[in-house]
Amino acid sequence: MKMRKIIGIQMNGRRYERDPINRKRAIEFHGLSCKVRGFNFEEVYGERGKGFIEVHHIEPLSTLEKEAGIDPERDLIPVCANCHRMIHRRRDNPLTVDELRALLTHY
Repeated sequence: MKMRKIIGIQMNGRRYERDPINRKRAIEFHGLSCKVRGFNFEEVYGERGKGFIEVHHIEPLSTLEKEAGIDPERDLIPVCANCHRMIHRRRDNPLTVDELRALLTHY
């Protein structure tokens, strides 16, 4: 594992390669609406939001012990930026999509 020094702190780092083809296939299969709350950027922002969504790895890459193949239909899911940040807000305890959905109180 490669060691890096950032602002005086040594960190062990992993390098992850994200395949844009997997992202494209996930969107083709799941669509462009957030799977947590159904938010669709194009519906809200019009042309400016067309095609915009983040794609979440259901099993966080940081938990993978070794290189693994990704099935875009099973392993990736579209989520809006806010939901994606909330899923990963606590690095030591990322939420599942169902857990995040259960936390929603005002939607």
